[in-house]
Amino acid sequence: MKAQIEQTVASVVTQYPSAIPLFEGLKIDYCCGGNKSLKEACAKAGVSPEKVIGSLESILAVTPQDENWNDKSLSELVNFLLEKHHVYTREQLALLDKLSEKVARVHGQNHPELLKVRELFQVMAEDLLQHLMKEERVAFPYLLALEASALGKRKEEPFFSFETFQSQPQRVLMADHEEVGEQLRELRRLTGDFNPPTDACVTFQAFYRAFVELEEDLYRHIHLENNVLFPMAEKLATVKG
Repeated sequence: MKAQIEQTVASVVTQYPSAIPLFEGLKIDYCCGGNKSLKEACAKAGVSPEKVIGSLESILAVTPQDENWNDKSLSELVNFLLEKHHVYTREQLALLDKLSEKVARVHGQNHPELLKVRELFQVMAEDLLQHLMKEERVAFPYLLALEASALGKRKEEPFFSFETFQSQPQRVLMADHEEVGEQLRELRRLTGDFNPPTDACVTFQAFYRAFVELEEDLYRHIHLENNVLFPMAEKLATVKG
């Protein structure tokens, strides 16, 4: 493990994905806030960067080598995002919709925060579904065309310039990522970090667990796009140029 204190959190996770559970447990933002140095991120989380690096060294000493996306093609990453993260997000949102409705209806009188959780979830779910469509209908087709053009597999130029992509679709998608991060933070505030109360039934407990699972997957999803996919596309555009 050779992570340095001034290395960005995003670069640590990109190089060593096994660091993700550690960062999640310490509430270190590695996706939207991944541009901060490890030193800055640890200061914000109130943890010692030296201890974090020591924990990373211990984890990686016993963890098999993670898949290195820097060795993969853009199309491989896009397919992974579609087949794993997009499919999972839609399935988990459908599950959470059912659970949130039931839990709010049954427990909302004793736990009025659940009504706010249900309302915020519905907003977040609609935002996420629209976000997935933006990627599937605009961003991903453009990036695949960019890759094909850069590799000489496509004669036609991509639909618009890479500068246009960065200033419009990419900027919008990254703003969406920031927004869902804010929504998740507000959900954690409303739910006390997704800790069910002592009178929570099995469905109530499952509801909060499902939220945590969605949150973990979304952070990995956003990290791959912000810190791997978009920089990968920029390299391709530079080669093509």
